[in-house]
Amino acid sequence: MTTTYDSVFARLARLAEDAQATVLVRCTGASSDRAVTTAQLLDGCRRTADALRAAGVGRGDKAVVMTRDACRLVTAVYALTSLGAVPVLIEPRAEVRRCLDEVAPGVFIGDPLAHVARRALGWGRGHVRTALVTGRAFPGQDRLLGHSLPLAVPDGDGPAPRVPEPRPEDLAMIAFTSGSTGQPKGVEYDYSTLAGQLTALDAVLRPAAGDVLLSCFLPFAALGPLLGLTTVAPQVDHLAPARTPPRRLVGPLLRHGADIVLGSPAVLGLIAGHCARHGLTLPSVRRVLSFGAPLRPRLVELLSEALPAGAEILSVYGATECLPVAAIGSDDLRALRTQPPPGQAGTCLGRPLPGIEACVLDADATGLGEIAVAGPVVSPGYHARPDATAAAKSLAGGALWHRTGDLGRIDDQGRLWYLGRKAHLVTGEDFTLTTEDVEAAADTAAGVRRTALVGVGPAGRQRAVLCVERAPGTPKGTVLAALRAVLGDHRHGRRIGTVLFHPRFPTDIRHNSKIDRARLAAHAAKYVSGGAR
Repeated sequence: MTTTYDSVFARLARLAEDAQATVLVRCTGASSDRAVTTAQLLDGCRRTADALRAAGVGRGDKAVVMTRDACRLVTAVYALTSLGAVPVLIEPRAEVRRCLDEVAPGVFIGDPLAHVARRALGWGRGHVRTALVTGRAFPGQDRLLGHSLPLAVPDGDGPAPRVPEPRPEDLAMIAFTSGSTGQPKGVEYDYSTLAGQLTALDAVLRPAAGDVLLSCFLPFAALGPLLGLTTVAPQVDHLAPARTPPRRLVGPLLRHGADIVLGSPAVLGLIAGHCARHGLTLPSVRRVLSFGAPLRPRLVELLSEALPAGAEILSVYGATECLPVAAIGSDDLRALRTQPPPGQAGTCLGRPLPGIEACVLDADATGLGEIAVAGPVVSPGYHARPDATAAAKSLAGGALWHRTGDLGRIDDQGRLWYLGRKAHLVTGEDFTLTTEDVEAAADTAAGVRRTALVGVGPAGRQRAVLCVERAPGTPKGTVLAALRAVLGDHRHGRRIGTVLFHPRFPTDIRHNSKIDRARLAAHAAKYVSGGAR
C-alpha cells in the first residue's frame, strides 16, 4: 500500500478552499473563549507575513517564537513559514541562553514577559537583530523590548497568503527537546519530516469531518488546523501543566463537545480526577491520546469512568526527534496486564504505525537493546550539534535510523516493549535493573501514586532505591506493606535496597510527566547512608 504524504502547503491550500470553517478556538478561561475561522487565520497569516517582511525577516532567517497564546503562536509560525523563515520553538528554562547561542537566531518574537527575560538573562544576545513583541503595546516598549508585531485576529476579508512551495529537504522548523533526559537539543524538521508527522498523526487521530480536538499541548495547536480539526487550546499553565486548574480543561472540553482529547498523563490525570470529584462525564469524547510518558493502568481506569462506552484511550509513543512512532489502546493494555506474555517485562507500546519501522540495536541474550526508528517521521539531525547527530543517526538499508536512547524489546507479534531509558539503568555488583520493569509493577501497589527507580553510587556498584509518591491520605505503613507484597512477587524485588518516600517528584517542564531522575537520585543519595526507609 502506498502512503501519500501531503505537504504543509497542500494542507494549507485545502484549508483555504473552505474559508469559513472554524478551525481554531482559543480558550481564555473556564467560561470564555474566542473562535477563529479559516479565513481569519489565513488573512492573519498574510498580514503578519507582511509585517515580518517589513521588519526585515526573510527566507532562511531563524526566528524564536515564545508565546503562551495559541492564536499568536499559530499565526506567527504559519506567517514565518510562508516567508521561508524557520520558526524556533523552545520553552523558557534555565538552558535557554545556551540553546539560543547554538541556534543563533536573528529574530525573537514573543510576549512582553518573554522579552523581559530575553533582556535580563541574555537570551540570544549578540544574535537577535529583530525583536518583535506580541500583545498590546505600552509606552516605551520599542526602546525597552522591541517593536510591536500585531497578531490580532482580522476580519478575514483579505486573501490567503501566496506561498511558494519549498523543497522537501528545506529546513522548516527547529524544536527543542524537553531536556528531561539530558541537555536540550534543537531538533531540525525539514518539510518532508513535517509531512510525514502529519500523515502519521492522521493515522492515530483518525479525524472525521467536524471533529473537535482539545489540545492540552501548546505546539500541537499549530498542527491541529493542518489536520482539518477544529482545535480548542485551553488555558494550560505551560510552565507547569500539572498545576493547571482542572476547570480550565474540563470547561472548554464540555462547552465545545470535544471528540478527541490530547495531553500528557499529568494533564489527563487532572481531567479524570476533576470528573471523579464532581461526578462529571465527557459524553462527546470518543478518543483520548496520552503522550509524553507511559500510561499507567490506574489512570486508564479513572479516565474510563468519565468516558462513554466505546471510547478509546491510546498511549502514543515517540520523541521530539520522531513523533509519533507507535500506539496501543487501553483494551490491549488491560489484556496484557491480565495475561502478560511469558518472559516479557516493562510496558507495551504497541506496533509501529504505517510507514514506520522499529528495531532493537545491540540486543543482549534476552533481546533487550536500544530502540531505533526509521520512517518519514524521523528528523534529519540536531541543529549545530554534529556530534549528537552522528551519535543518534545512521543510514542503513537506504533509510535514516534514529537511536531513541530508550531500552526495549520487540515481541513475536511485532509489538514494541519499553523498559526505560538507557541512561537510567541501575547497575549493582551482580545485577542490572531497568526502570520500567520495576516501576510498572510497583505502580500497581495500593496507595502508590507513582514510583521511580534510581541508582545511588558509582555505576556497577549502585544501590537500587525506589522513590515513592503516595496517594493523598494514605499512611506510609499501608503503602510499604502493599509495595512489599508487589515486589515480593517480582523477579527483581529483592534487589531494591531502599524505599524512600518523596512528596513530589521533579519532572520535565513540558509535560510534567517525565521524572527528572538525576535530581531525584541526588536527593536519594542524602538519605541512603542513614538507611532511610
